[in-house]
Amino acid sequence: MYPGLKRIKSAAGAPFFMSLSGASIQKSELKLLKEMTPSGLIYFRRNVESCESLQSLINATASIESILFHAIDEEGGRVRRLPDGPWSLPSMKVLAEAGIDETARMTDILGQKLREIGINMNMAPNVDLRSGEDKSIVGDRSFGEDPKIVANFAETYIKMMKKNGVAPVIKHFPGHGTTTIDSHKSLPVIDKPFDDLNREDMAPYRDLADIAGFVMVAHLLHLDIDDLPATLSPKWNKILRKDIGFSGISMTDDMEMLALEKYSPNQKMEMFFKSGCDMLLVCSGKEDILMSFFEASVSLIEKNQDIIPRMEKLKTRLYDSLKGISK
Repeated sequence: MYPGLKRIKSAAGAPFFMSLSGASIQKSELKLLKEMTPSGLIYFRRNVESCESLQSLINATASIESILFHAIDEEGGRVRRLPDGPWSLPSMKVLAEAGIDETARMTDILGQKLREIGINMNMAPNVDLRSGEDKSIVGDRSFGEDPKIVANFAETYIKMMKKNGVAPVIKHFPGHGTTTIDSHKSLPVIDKPFDDLNREDMAPYRDLADIAGFVMVAHLLHLDIDDLPATLSPKWNKILRKDIGFSGISMTDDMEMLALEKYSPNQKMEMFFKSGCDMLLVCSGKEDILMSFFEASVSLIEKNQDIIPRMEKLKTRLYDSLKGISK
């Protein structure tokens, strides 16, 4: 029996984290949200005039029942979206220098503020290893060079987020620390031998697999594994699931980054579904781009209806994840 269009569209929207254009919601954006039924929204500096305005923006989306997660990149240091305040974290390098107890205290304050605003997902902590700090794109966004130290500090960060009802997202799998290219601008290639990458950069993911409910996969190319970036690669998804032992929700980095510029929205969606990754981020806030991804998703699901139960299972897993961090 052919599934109804409503069910197809619901499945098509389920894997999306999308973004809005500004600090207040437009009527056209509300209409788009109702059409797309995404599972999450992610907020950037353009969406934040103040903590109070962000809270109002989040409240303005309350009628969209599909939205389970309101996310933000509030790592600390140079990657922050909120205005300055007692909740503002320094870089992860500085957190590590301050020690575990101070990291716990500061991340607890951030978690409280995020929850107060209505944010229930933080795209952090980074578990990338720092290597060649002056050259690496990661630099002070990392807790350090030692996988055990990185995992220990990340565990504290994760626990404080969860304590406050905020889902943490560890990133950027399989490890951005060896790269000198920003995936916003081009596709980074990992030259580090896979055995070394597996033993070192991927170790924190193994250590945190049981407590991290979400992981972000990066647009990183390692030609020994695949000629596709990790975000679009079934081989990397298998490594994450089988070798690392991660059973939570996986998500791509922003699908509009120039690392993937050679692919059309339709190609990206097709490879996304084939990859086995759970969710994707589309972050520009441009309605025409969002719609192009959504229309591609609908079209692909119409042609391959086996995707529907997978997306319905994803929704159940997201609900379960939400219950796991609810205060």
